[in-house]
Amino acid sequence: MELLFDIDNYEEKMSSDELTLTESDKDDIIKDSDLGSNVKSVEYVNIGAGADCMVIMLLVCFGLEILKAGKIINDGIDGWLGFGKKLKKLVKRNKIISIDSEGATLLAIEQISQKEKIKLLEVCQEDTINLVDISGLVLGNKGLAAKPLNYFVKTIKVNDETLYIIGVNSTGQATIIKRYDVSYGAFYIEEIDDDVLNTNQIRFH
Repeated sequence: MELLFDIDNYEEKMSSDELTLTESDKDDIIKDSDLGSNVKSVEYVNIGAGADCMVIMLLVCFGLEILKAGKIINDGIDGWLGFGKKLKKLVKRNKIISIDSEGATLLAIEQISQKEKIKLLEVCQEDTINLVDISGLVLGNKGLAAKPLNYFVKTIKVNDETLYIIGVNSTGQATIIKRYDVSYGAFYIEEIDDDVLNTNQIRFH
């Protein structure tokens, strides 16, 4: 997972052309992120098109390969929620500048956990809407540094009963777009609306 992280007090280094990170700097950044040994690398990246905008890129390993679309997960869910809660704390502190699709998945799962206890989950579909592509404007940028502004849509089934469509923006704000009761089977679903007493029934024949 790639994460663009806010830098505190980096202006002094920029003004003195000291755009290097010492091992002590990296240790301080990792400590500030509260992501511990999951952080595999720390580096400066420039995401400014036309004017420098230096941020920190963290490469974080959470072993998220198992959360790819189509896999049903019934073990280790508390671990994913723990990671999601750590990311959410960074969101609340305004430390996250941009997350990638894997980070969005963790935040979507954490958002779902506010509605119900997750015992089983399946990432059914993932969509990324890229809003800004600076790959041709800042030479050498790749991955999240080349496309730092995105909107992610995650479709996740929970406990074989509820289907969530979650929107997550680049800074980590997760929103439930739609929620469906799918416990009756594939040909009969109900849209869940917490603001009204009645649900909208959808039948497929």
